[in-house]
Amino acid sequence: MLPILQETGGLQHNLTPKLTRSGGLNFEVMDTYKDAVYRAALTVTGNFADAEDIMQEVFLQYYRSHPDFESPSHEKAWLLRCTINAARNLLRSAWQRKRVDLDLTELPAAEDADAASSEVLAAVLHLPERYRTAIYLYYYENCSVKEIAHITGRTEAAVGQHLSRGRMKLRKLLGGDKV
Repeated sequence: MLPILQETGGLQHNLTPKLTRSGGLNFEVMDTYKDAVYRAALTVTGNFADAEDIMQEVFLQYYRSHPDFESPSHEKAWLLRCTINAARNLLRSAWQRKRVDLDLTELPAAEDADAASSEVLAAVLHLPERYRTAIYLYYYENCSVKEIAHITGRTEAAVGQHLSRGRMKLRKLLGGDKV
């Protein structure tokens, strides 16, 4: 297989994905984690198109470097860490600060989601980024506080504080005992 090269700014980048031991492309990782990566990107950015772009970047980074992992949970944590970093980088970019988004108030409904869980997810997406990320990873991806601290680069105490404050803000947004 010849390498696929992309020329950007006079530099060439090898875009040939890593091959499996049998010589074929391994898209199993993408099939397994695409929803989690997309939801994490959407949680941080709050924008569907940006979440899709970030998902592509993360899997491209995975296929370029194809690191070795100790376990599937380590692999998932690596993908979520890359997703959150890419989303934060996008939010810090000059292009992002100058653009104007359309107001997307409708979220795509999950197949098994009821009205209450959709309302809670919409409220989570309206939280500040640090609370939104901690709440999302804890409740939607079932990560422990220690894992969230590792993924986000924060201390466990900070993550615990973000979870606590995020829950309080959600109670205010939802008007009571829905959290």
